[in-house]
Amino acid sequence: MFFAVGLQVAAVAVLALAAGVGFDWSSAGFLVLGGAAAIIPNSLFALRLAIQRGKPAESYPAVFFLGEFAKIGLTVALIALIAQSFPAINWLALLIGLIAALQAPLFALAARRRDSH
Repeated sequence: MFFAVGLQVAAVAVLALAAGVGFDWSSAGFLVLGGAAAIIPNSLFALRLAIQRGKPAESYPAVFFLGEFAKIGLTVALIALIAQSFPAINWLALLIGLIAALQAPLFALAARRRDSH
């Protein structure tokens, strides 16, 4: 799980750097904010799953699904907070950061699958 969060951070950092150099640093900032709206809930969820290790297996599905719902709710709340805090928001950069962070764990799955072969 923490590997996936690391990939999210790396993907958003690379895109933000590219946006800052190629466009402007304001866009890079909104890209980071969009990525953070996904990375923060995912890192809290990963921490919760790590705490759950070693406990009875019967409780794991409940923790997982409640964590997923909390993660989605926190992501939506963070996006709403960003939208309220910045009147001149760059929605494109924010959404690119959010999408990049949400898609990065797919690369973790691909990397794990490739390593197992």
